[in-house]
Amino acid sequence: MSPEEFFMYLTIGLIVMAPVGARIYRRMTLRRTEAMLRQQFGQPPAGNDRISPKG
Repeated sequence: MSPEEFFMYLTIGLIVMAPVGARIYRRMTLRRTEAMLRQQFGQPPAGNDRISPKG
């Protein structure tokens, strides 16, 4: 394998693997972050919707 081929495959691999790795990391940490936020701020009531104004 020539150096040009090596760097070509390395570049293609990094372009593909970086977004995939970021998505996997985000999914792995999402549940931990949600649990931490629920513990810190408490679970809001199901019928209470103060974030979006009505009307």
